[in-house]
Amino acid sequence: MKTLFLFFSIISLNVFSQNQIGCISGNCNTGKGTFNFKDGSVYVGEFVNNHMEGFGKLTDSRGNVYTGYFKNDKYEGIGKFERTDGTKYIGEFKEGKRNGLGTQWYSATYKEKGKWENDRFIEEAQFEDFKIEEPYSFCNTFQEIINAAGNHFENIKGDKVSAYIQDEFYCTLPIKELTTVSIHSEKGYSGTYYKGNKTDATQKWEEFNKMIKDCLNQGCYRAQMQLNNGINDKFYEYLILSASSSCNTQSIGTKIIVRLTTLQNAGNVILEIIPKKP
Repeated sequence: MKTLFLFFSIISLNVFSQNQIGCISGNCNTGKGTFNFKDGSVYVGEFVNNHMEGFGKLTDSRGNVYTGYFKNDKYEGIGKFERTDGTKYIGEFKEGKRNGLGTQWYSATYKEKGKWENDRFIEEAQFEDFKIEEPYSFCNTFQEIINAAGNHFENIKGDKVSAYIQDEFYCTLPIKELTTVSIHSEKGYSGTYYKGNKTDATQKWEEFNKMIKDCLNQGCYRAQMQLNNGINDKFYEYLILSASSSCNTQSIGTKIIVRLTTLQNAGNVILEIIPKKP
C-alpha cells in the first residue's frame, strides 16, 4: 500500500493563549502538566515556553492517541500514533509527519516497515523496532511527590515497611537518586541521597540542594528558603508559600528539608518532605 495515509490531527496552538482555561494540573509553561483543549483533545506531558515539547501523550477528540516526543506543538522524534480503528505507526516523526524509519501497521498481519518521507512510504528497510518509553525526570517525580504531600501522601503509600510498624510505608513513586525511602504517618516522606564519607557528604549536600532549588524554581510552587547551619546537623528548609492553580494548593505549608548529618568522619544527606498538619 503506497498511497498517502493521512491520519494526523496536529494541534499547532500557542498553549499560553489557553493556559488559564486549559491547564488543569502541573506546569503548562515550562515543566510537566495536563492541558485540555477546546476541541476535547487532552495533552499530558512536558512543556517548554508554553508549547508541547519533550515527552508526552496527546489524545485527540476522536480518541486517536499519540505517545512520544514533541517539539513546538508537533510530533518530533520517536513516537507512536494509534488510531481508534486499530491501525498504528511506530517510528520517527518530523514536524508532525512520518519521517525516517518506522512501521505502519494497517492490520494485525499487514504492515509497511522501512523509510518514510513527508508522510509517504519510500522503501523497505530493516531496523530494530522502536520502544516508546517516558524518560525519567527527577524534577517531574519530585513535583508529583510535593503534590501528594497535600493529601498526606495517601495516593503514593505502598505496603507497610514492617508488619510490626503500624505507621511507616514504602513509597510507590520512586526517585532514582534516593535510597531507603519511606512515608511515615506523622513525620512525612524521607529518603537518603548519600551516605558515606563526611567530606563527600558535604559536597553532595550542596549538590542535592541545588537540584531541589532548581526544581522548585522551574515548577508551579513558590517557596521561602532558610539555612540552619548547626555543627553536626545542617539543613536547608523550604516552606511552600503559594501554588499556581495548576498545582495542588493543599500542598501550601509543606516543608521540604535537605538535611546533612555528620558524625566523626561519616555523613548522610537526607530529603524530608513534611506536609502541613491538618
